[in-house]
Amino acid sequence: MEPAAGKVSIAVEDVSYFYGKGALRKQILFDVSDVVRQGEILILTGPSGSGKTTLLTLMGALRAAQSGSIRILGQELRDAREKSLVGVRRQIGYIFQSHNLLQALSVEQNVRMAIQLGELRQLPRAEQRACIEEVLGRVGMAEHIDKRVDQLSGGQRQRVAIARALVNRPKIILADEPTASLDKQSGRDVVDLIQQLAREEGASVVLVTHDNRILDVADRILHLEDGRVRPLGDAVASDAGRMLHILSEQDPDAHAQLLTFAVALARVAHADREVTDSEIEVIRQALQDTAGLGAGEADFVIELAIAQPGGGHAEGSGRGGASQLASLPPERARDLIAALEAVAEADGELTADERAEIDRIIAEIGGAG
Repeated sequence: MEPAAGKVSIAVEDVSYFYGKGALRKQILFDVSDVVRQGEILILTGPSGSGKTTLLTLMGALRAAQSGSIRILGQELRDAREKSLVGVRRQIGYIFQSHNLLQALSVEQNVRMAIQLGELRQLPRAEQRACIEEVLGRVGMAEHIDKRVDQLSGGQRQRVAIARALVNRPKIILADEPTASLDKQSGRDVVDLIQQLAREEGASVVLVTHDNRILDVADRILHLEDGRVRPLGDAVASDAGRMLHILSEQDPDAHAQLLTFAVALARVAHADREVTDSEIEVIRQALQDTAGLGAGEADFVIELAIAQPGGGHAEGSGRGGASQLASLPPERARDLIAALEAVAEADGELTADERAEIDRIIAEIGGAG
């Protein structure tokens, strides 16, 4: 996904932040700088306590800036008057981890509360109702407009929260762990919806998450650790390496199968002495589909696979790989054979060397499938 090239919506420069006073004073953010443009989706990642939510609330004018510069839609927030801060907040849609809907109110009433904070409050009540119906329709909740919140599922409540955040057509959307309380499919639906609506409205989105499954919606990813921006590649390699180490200790068989699977795919990709980007993409997708890996984790496993004996070139295929391939469960072996064919055909041509390597791997598996 290409980064947006629009006007700057959010500009953060050399921002630091402290909690507490005196001996209890603790620095949470250290000289953080970044720029988010109109229509861009930025995801903030990092471990708990890394400063993600603090940075998000500073961007949202929900917390007073202490140092550096934070400009939101051209308005400097540091030392800004309350009236100016309120004006900024009215142009931002907030989506929280726990939807923060009022249980005793209906869906319409919850969304209407946001209208009272924006320019739509000047409209007649009937026109406000039409605006509410329109935004609920966009999130698939129009038929639930008169229901109470306690009659909705978790996914439905989060959709209402999104509608509430979008009803005033904000120029910026700030979302703090919007999928944390949702199951896999509901979480995916929510972020896809945020992405779609952001594109339609041209809004900038900053989304905090721990969920690696939704990182693909981002134009950019900003990774924070201990309050500092850290290169994402370093973080992914570190996390993937740590998880693979844990996997090797807790479930050696699964760890061995994962690497065996990846090495076999790498063997086919390198059979014609050239690994193309299209082949790498097919390998990445196969690892994501079969092992549930995130894109960054899959890339790390691919690097490990290519570094293994036999992973970087076909001549090494007989060195220690056959026994691991023969031990693959039948279902995983069938998945592997299908993936081998896909890798070989990824660049539009299945060469004789690739065909021969596939046949060798199938023989090592023992003809499974």
